Amino acid sequence: METERSLIMLSKQEYYEKFSLCVMDRDLKALENIRVSLLKERTLLDRWFDKYLDMFERKMTSENTDTPVWKLYKTKSNEYSELNGIITTADAYIKKLKGI
Repeated sequence: METERSLIMLSKQEYYEKFSLCVMDRDLKALENIRVSLLKERTLLDRWFDKYLDMFERKMTSENTDTPVWKLYKTKSNEYSELNGIITTADAYIKKLKGI
């Protein structure tokens, strides 16, 4: 089985392909394992945002959002949004396999 770290590095399309394979194989356990890995990654991003805002909140003014601090924040925010979408998709597939 793949390591947790390799799952985190997958692209959105690769996750969707894995989800499809799990559904075709009716492999609920593998799908739930992927979801757990995704939730761990989201927790890491939550912590990152907490620390980042603690460090740079004063430098993040709404008047000037074209700074390196804002650029990194926006990049991570997009990553977080994409991750949430993937988790939502995993949840939908899990419900489908469970017949909910």
